[in-house]
Amino acid sequence: MKYPEIKFGQMEAIINKLGGEEGVLKFLRGELVVQPAVVPEPISEPAPDFIVRVDRSVKPSYPDWMKKLMYPDLELTGPAEYDIQKLGLWLHDDQKDGVVSGNTIYTKLEKDNALADCLGLADLLAIKAKVIIAPVFLKLFAGKIVFGWKSVAQRQNGDLVAPYLIVQNGRIMVLWYWLNSNWNSNHLALRFSK
Repeated sequence: MKYPEIKFGQMEAIINKLGGEEGVLKFLRGELVVQPAVVPEPISEPAPDFIVRVDRSVKPSYPDWMKKLMYPDLELTGPAEYDIQKLGLWLHDDQKDGVVSGNTIYTKLEKDNALADCLGLADLLAIKAKVIIAPVFLKLFAGKIVFGWKSVAQRQNGDLVAPYLIVQNGRIMVLWYWLNSNWNSNHLALRFSK
């Protein structure tokens, strides 16, 4: 055989692709032309948009259970636009190798006058509103929870809670975390650079 690498099954597949015996006869008479398949160019994904825009003129809506916002004067502070990649990741020293209560973190941020540098509920809601940001969020903060320490609120029963972002089942959600709970290295504060 002139083409020892071609097996009988492959020859049969070629005949079938040409349309059986009639297709082979048309091909041999020049009535059927075989052309290379046109392979479409792969569609490249658009570059992820890391820019978050926050309307600082409108107070965010808080849940009905909220009794008071601890620092209402900070609620509308912060940049109107920022690159989420350029936010600083911050952990309390005790979080890096263990756990610490949210109250301890909150006290440290208050003592250092750092709450104004943290994200707040308005920022978390702006991030959540960007549908495309969930994959970006997962890429940047895989498996992490991001808190908005600027917007710590008191519940009707007196408990303090902080809002946070988390991705669950591909959806980004804003939830609230009790400050008496433990925080570990997966519980990040994002802060604006100075």
